Amino acid sequence: MEQKDIRAADLTFAIINASPIPQFIINHNHKVIFWNKALEKYTGSMASEILGTNKHRTILYHKERPLMADLLVDRDLEGIREWYKDKCRKSPYVENAFEAEDFFPDVGENGTWLYFTAAEIRDGKGDIIGVLETLEDITERKNAELKLRHSEDEWELTFDALPDPIAIIDGNHNIKKVNKAMAQGLNTDSSNLVGVKCYSVVHGTSEPPSFCPHSLLIQDQQPHSSEFFIDKLHGDYSVSVSPIIDDDGKLRGSIHLAHDVTQRRQMEAALKENEEKFREVFNNANDMISLNLMKEDGLPGNFLEVNQVGQKRLGYTREEFLSMSPADIVAPDFRDKMPENAKALRENGYANFEMIHVTKEGKRIQVEVSNHLFQLQGQEVAIAVSRDITERKKVEKALVESEKKYRTLFENMLEGFAYCKMLFDDEGHPQDWIYIDVNSAFYKLTGLENIEGKKITEAIPGIIEAQPELFEIYGRVAMTGVSESIETYFKPLQIWLNISVFSPAREYFVAVFENITQRKQAEIALTESEEKYRLISENSGDVIWVMDINSQKFTYVSPSVYKLRGYTAEEVLNQSLEDVLTPESYQYIMEKLPLKIQAFLSGDESVKMQTFRVDQVCKDGSIVPTEAVTNIMTGNVGNITGVLAVSRDITKRVEMEEEIQQSLHEKEMLLKEIHHRVKNNLMIISSLLNLQSRYIKDKEALGIFKESQSRANSMALIHERLYRSTDLKRINFGDYIRTLSKDLFHTYADGSGRINLDIDVEDVMMDINTSIPLGLILNELVSNALKHGFPDGMSGDITVDFKLIGDQYQLKIGDTGIAFPEDIDYRNTKSLGLQLVNSLTRQIDGQIELDTSNGTEFCIKFKETKYGKLR
Repeated sequence: MEQKDIRAADLTFAIINASPIPQFIINHNHKVIFWNKALEKYTGSMASEILGTNKHRTILYHKERPLMADLLVDRDLEGIREWYKDKCRKSPYVENAFEAEDFFPDVGENGTWLYFTAAEIRDGKGDIIGVLETLEDITERKNAELKLRHSEDEWELTFDALPDPIAIIDGNHNIKKVNKAMAQGLNTDSSNLVGVKCYSVVHGTSEPPSFCPHSLLIQDQQPHSSEFFIDKLHGDYSVSVSPIIDDDGKLRGSIHLAHDVTQRRQMEAALKENEEKFREVFNNANDMISLNLMKEDGLPGNFLEVNQVGQKRLGYTREEFLSMSPADIVAPDFRDKMPENAKALRENGYANFEMIHVTKEGKRIQVEVSNHLFQLQGQEVAIAVSRDITERKKVEKALVESEKKYRTLFENMLEGFAYCKMLFDDEGHPQDWIYIDVNSAFYKLTGLENIEGKKITEAIPGIIEAQPELFEIYGRVAMTGVSESIETYFKPLQIWLNISVFSPAREYFVAVFENITQRKQAEIALTESEEKYRLISENSGDVIWVMDINSQKFTYVSPSVYKLRGYTAEEVLNQSLEDVLTPESYQYIMEKLPLKIQAFLSGDESVKMQTFRVDQVCKDGSIVPTEAVTNIMTGNVGNITGVLAVSRDITKRVEMEEEIQQSLHEKEMLLKEIHHRVKNNLMIISSLLNLQSRYIKDKEALGIFKESQSRANSMALIHERLYRSTDLKRINFGDYIRTLSKDLFHTYADGSGRINLDIDVEDVMMDINTSIPLGLILNELVSNALKHGFPDGMSGDITVDFKLIGDQYQLKIGDTGIAFPEDIDYRNTKSLGLQLVNSLTRQIDGQIELDTSNGTEFCIKFKETKYGKLR
């Protein structure tokens, strides 16, 4: 029986030893009891060296550690998990066997991937008597897997790295995969798009749109592309689809590639717009532009195109030009120059020259031609820009004359002028300059002589030490070309100079300077004066302040504001105008000040200084009345920079004004009463005269009574109007003339209608001291005309005219009745009425004139200078 078992073991060992798979067996003491030929070849270790030892523990790892067989023979399952972790798993085929894959860096030249298994060997009783471990080199497979995985990773990275949105879609429009660009464009995660209908997430529709290229691809299995606007991607896209066909020729779906063409379309639109603009520029350029096809002989051939300027300038239509060549528009005496110009064009690709063009009507036009060669659709074409230089030639001629004038101006200008070359040392530092050209004013201002060609250090020794800043500035301008201006005290000449420096060319500079010594002395005096004014401002009892118009913030407040309002100057600087004034005063200023500013900006200088009566708020909440005298401040260009003002406390003045107003009101009431009583007294006199006249039978005496009554009425009428007027010293004299004239007319006219009264007067406010004399004059002359101007039933007109002509008032009273007797001197007569007229005219400093050319007309001229002017 034992012999049979040995033979079975021998047979097993023989099979293992003949196996091409490396295998070894260890017993329960971890000793190697079998090491097959394949393992000898694979590891290089012979069975004779290994059998009976535990050297197998160092063969694969090149260090002492248990192999899977060692752990399994000890039934150390925890050790298997610890040493091999997730690389190990139970065999699905053999019970109590394990398999694993691992990389062995010390096996082979570059390391080796091994697939190994460990299986228990049990005896007839079921006890473990050993473990069989097999090894399989899977390096090539692993390398292939890694290569495939790397390829897949690269594909994934490439797929996601492409900037264009890409999607893989199946035959039912379901999204299978999208790259990052597509997911980001749709503002979602890639996983949310898989399995979704492409048209629902891209177009927001429930069916594929009519222009869907994928629908076309499903029909014919051919690539398709189209351009359309995709709302969800916010732009125009060129979408191309390519079919995915499996090995059986069946359509599995398509790859969608969307390329953003928004910018391209915008560029196309811009290009189209630019082409239209170019066409506009071409046709509306100031110069003639033409295209000519170059001939084989090197000369320009017929015109291909001519812009509208050329057509208009030379008088040919476009069709006529297309049948012509440049030789047809060039003056005959200039045609022999065309080959030379064409040669230069051919050699250089461009040519500039002057030419004479001849219009269709034969007019010669001097032009400057700029020619360039370029390729147009494979043909050599010349573009010519021809500029009319007729005016320029005139200007050039004028320029020659202007240069002569410039030289005259240069020599006679008041500012000094020096054209110089700056000299630098080896390190580029300015060390001297040479005068090239200077004007007469230079010599006059500096006192130097014969400076041209000399160095400044020769002309003024020690200038480097005295004025080092000049060398720095002149050198900087000469090298950078950036102009500079300075004001400096020129120590060698002991004068102040304002110097403007610019550079016409590198290393050269021009200095233009003027003597500003007087101005500087004035500025020094002004600084001292400003200091004095600051002392005055800070010690003034009135508040002086400056305010910015736009922000309504104060930029300066004198310390005296504390006495006025209880605030310090620093506190007021943080306040606005609205904080300073009462609401009523602030509203008043906001209504008045903008109007004054607008009037000033419109040129009304009278509003630059204004006085405002405003109430200010004190720190304790009380109100102080002030008078602010404001002055609009302007800058150098006439712009308003702010408001300068002086505020004064007028509390006492307001109190006195209130007292005066009360007193004035009382006096006005008294004066009204006086006018009323005077008017009543005059009316009593008139009534007495009227009563007395009833007992007078003598017509002459009766007339005298009526005249006296009329005079009293005229004065009473003035006092009545003054009594009823708000102005107790002046009346509307025009209205007074109308009333008095009509009253006299009704008194003296017989009512027959044979006499007309024509009144043409202006409404003028007249002082009482002038109104009363004028009223009496009007009374005398109108009543005289009514009584004596139209005897024996004669008819006619009486005119009363009162106007302001220039600075003189003019009162005319005339009639078309009988003329004033020539034998009577109206200036020296016994008539009481005329004596009154002459006396009253002198009283108002007037002149009286009589015109008898057409009836009788008295004209009285006067100025109301003695009692005030018209309001």
